[in-house]
Order: sequence, then structure tokens, then C-alpha cells
Amino acid sequence: MSGADNSQRFHGPSEAIDIKKLEKESRKLLVLGLIVAVSFHAAAGAYFMLRKTEVKVSRPLMMTYVITPPRMTRVPDKRVVRTKDRTLTRKTMVRRTIPADIQTKPVSTVDYFLDIEMPFDFDIETVSPPSELFLPQDMFIETAANREPENLISMREEMISIDDLDMGRYKAMIIQDPGNKQRIKGFIYLSTVWGAQLKPPDELKRSVIGLAEAVNRYTNINAKMDAHLYLDSRKLFDAPFVYIMADSAFELTTIERRNFGEYLRNGGFALLDNGTPEFEYGQAEASLRQMLKDSLGAQAKFLPIPNDHPLYHCFFDFDDGPPLGAEIQIVQTTTTGIQGETARNAYMSKPVLYLEGIWLDERLVAIYSDKGYALKWKKLFNNNPQLKMGVNFVVFAITQAGGIAKRKMDFFSTVQ
Repeated sequence: MSGADNSQRFHGPSEAIDIKKLEKESRKLLVLGLIVAVSFHAAAGAYFMLRKTEVKVSRPLMMTYVITPPRMTRVPDKRVVRTKDRTLTRKTMVRRTIPADIQTKPVSTVDYFLDIEMPFDFDIETVSPPSELFLPQDMFIETAANREPENLISMREEMISIDDLDMGRYKAMIIQDPGNKQRIKGFIYLSTVWGAQLKPPDELKRSVIGLAEAVNRYTNINAKMDAHLYLDSRKLFDAPFVYIMADSAFELTTIERRNFGEYLRNGGFALLDNGTPEFEYGQAEASLRQMLKDSLGAQAKFLPIPNDHPLYHCFFDFDDGPPLGAEIQIVQTTTTGIQGETARNAYMSKPVLYLEGIWLDERLVAIYSDKGYALKWKKLFNNNPQLKMGVNFVVFAITQAGGIAKRKMDFFSTVQ
């Protein structure tokens, strides 16, 4: 009895459920639900993908210009009006008469020449000079002058001062007494010359200032510093003296060669100074010589300037030729051997005994200098001979026959 009771003790209502059957039916329902869900989502996705959607875009703002025709407020006159023919009339100049109430004062013709230097003899003839003389605008004084054959200007005859011509239009004007070469007066504007590759070294720019100071110190010529000129500019033709210096290699453009050559052929004068005179056949020397050859072609023949040339006697006298410049220096050289050893040597450069020039139609148009005067001009002491030679360069350039300055002075010295 007790054994039967124990067997029924752990039995419950759940033992009546068939687990396998329940599992089989649950799996069937799960698969069916999955198929229905997948089919629903696939149908929904295909619907939205195949559905044509229309996107409405708003119309952009547009502005319309409405041009209204002009409204005529006046009816045009279609009649043809003939204009009068234009007649040309000549305006006659009436000579001004002297009013009776003008007070005259005594004027002597000698008063016009009191403040002007008179280096030449002259005779003046006036037309009936009264003691009481009134000078209206249309009255002239006739003069007859006896001019010396040197064809130098007499400011007394022209009744003008040399300072009156220094108005910025002319780069140089001078008056020189033929009896005393150091009695010279005038003005000149000094400037250096630049090119596309040609530019004076910074340490030598002071040399032109030293040259201008020397001209002011030793002569009565007022030397001023002017802006630098370019080789391809037409302003180059106004300068009677240009100074060119270089210490390295350079080349000229085609326009610079043609313009510089034309400048020399039309009265120009150039001083070419080698900034590295201690090196024989250096880059600066080769470029400066080639510059003249390219500009003048076959006419560029370098010839030594003899000691009796007017260049050495136009203001100061250099009977023994040009003074020494900066060509004598101790040159340091470094050489490297095959084995890599380095050797340093030093030698004394040779003096240059003469200057070289180029002549066109017996006129000295260019001077090439291996003296290195620019290195001396920039110093403040121990350079008097070199500065005096620079003064001769300037005086010769502005007094040489056929030069730019001399042509302009001859124009002013012509008596009509």
C-alpha cells in the first residue's frame, strides 16, 4: 500500500502534455510566422521601390526688367535749318603806344652788364640812346659783337646768366675763358648708368658722390647728383657725361646695345671704370670691353690715350699720364692640389700705365679705365690725384667739341 502511494506522489497535471507534439506544432507556427513576416516586408519594400515619386521644386525668384519707351514731350522739328558759313578773320596786333602820363627814369645800357663776367672785348651800338630812356616790350637794343674764333659763349652779349639755364631741362652748361682754362663756370648733373644686368656695387656708389664733391671743390662748376639713368632710356641722350662701373660679369640686351651705341655717336661721352683692377682679364673687364664692342661694332677700337692728349690738360696738368689708382694691391690666391692639399699664395698686381679710349670721327667718345678710380673716389683721404683726374674727366666731357654740352652752348652763343 505504501509502495503504490509513493509512485503517485510525484505525478502532476503537466505529465499529461505531449512534449514532442507540442514542440512540433510550435516549430510549425514559428516557421509560418517567419514566412509571413518576410513576405510582408518584401512586398512593402518592393512597393516603395517601384513607386514613382514626384518632387516639387519651388520656382526661383526672377526679376524682369521692363524698358518703357521714352515719352516725347516735344514734337521734333523736321525743318532743315541752314547754318551760316564760318568766316575766318585775322587778328591784327596793335603796337602799344606810350601814354603821356608815364613817368620815365634814366636808364643806362651799361647797367645791364654790371653783374656779368666779360671775358671778351665787344662794341655796343644803340639806336639813338637818349638820356631819358623808356623801354617798352616791343623795343630792342641792337648790338654788334666781335667774337673770338674759339666760338665760346659770351654771356655779356646774350645778357643772360649761366645760372638762368639751370632749370632742370639741361644736364650741363658751362662757360670757359679761352685764355685761362681753369676759369670755368657752370653746372652739371652727375649720375651712374644701370642696365638689366648692370648695377653698380653698393660699396662703390659713394664714389660718384666723391667725384661731385671734387668738382665743387676744385672748380666753379656746380656739380649735383642726379637719379641713375638706364641704358635703354631716351633720357640718356640729355647727359653729356655718364659714369659706368662694374665689379662682376653682365650682358646688355639688344635695346640697350642699340641705344648706348646711338648715344655715343650723337655726342655722348662715357667713362667705364673696372671695379676689380687687381685681377687681370677679370669678369668685369671682359664685360665692360664687350659692352663697347656690342654697342659700336667694328668702330670699337681700343687705343691708348697719349700723355699729350687734352684729357690730361683740360683743367689740371698730368704730364706723366694718369695717376695710379687702386690697381696695385696684394692679391691672395688659393689653389687645391690633386691630393686635396690647399696652398695659399700672394702676389702684387701690376700698375696700369695708360687709359684706353675709343674715337669716332676724331672725337673721344669713351674711356676704359683699369685704374679702379671708384675705389679711390669713395675714400675720405689720400686720394687727391685721383679726384683731380676725375675733374679732368668731367671738364673734358662738357667742353669737347661735338659733345652734347658743347653743342647746346654753341646754340646759345650764336648771334642772330
